[in-house]
Amino acid sequence: MDAISELKEDWMRVDRALIPEKLLGEMPQPECKGLTLLTDVMINATVCRLGPAQGQVTARYEDDIEIVLDVAETIRRRLCPRWITSAPSERHLCVWMRSAETGGRQDVCIVANGHGFPAVDDCISFVLWAETGFIGPLSYMVENRCRYLRDPELYERKQSEERLARQEEMRIEKERRDLVITQRRARCQAEQDLELECQRIRNLGWRELMAEHESADPSDNNISGALYHLRTTLLSMPAPGHTIGQH
Repeated sequence: MDAISELKEDWMRVDRALIPEKLLGEMPQPECKGLTLLTDVMINATVCRLGPAQGQVTARYEDDIEIVLDVAETIRRRLCPRWITSAPSERHLCVWMRSAETGGRQDVCIVANGHGFPAVDDCISFVLWAETGFIGPLSYMVENRCRYLRDPELYERKQSEERLARQEEMRIEKERRDLVITQRRARCQAEQDLELECQRIRNLGWRELMAEHESADPSDNNISGALYHLRTTLLSMPAPGHTIGQH
């Protein structure tokens, strides 16, 4: 068999592995046109491989983690009227992560923005991205999926601990806010009480003011100290016959 024949057979093998025959017959021209480039990319791929099932492509993300792109399902969803109506401005890829050690699986949301692009084009972009080693940071959600797949029990325990820690932080913050509000209300009430007491003292007669002052002692209390200072000031006025509190 010559090289050209081998290349044709290899092309047909990859092409059939990527798209089931029934789906191929339903695909519009733009999707079929893109399939040619996707097949070419997969023939030359070094990171991505076909499988584990027909219509799927697998790429190694880390030593123990793989990312699987379901090309066929991505195309089916893009052609589905319900999917087009529900998310007209988003291009979802059907992707999940799996652990080569534990066998665990977690779905991953990878979305391209825009509308009207063939699904195969997005699949090509994914394969090329995988071939570069997934250059650029993946989302925090993807990193969380990795941690879960490696050790689900440890992940759940840490999630629970973090959740409890957040709840404790929220409780402490609520207590702090409540304390600030309580102190502010107490300060406002104290200012109102002081103003009322000052007004009462200014309305006292001379003898009443002297009697009250003689029975009171200086105090470290802010209100008592302020009232003591006010009585002292009023009693220091040189004209006992004048109205208290006025010059």
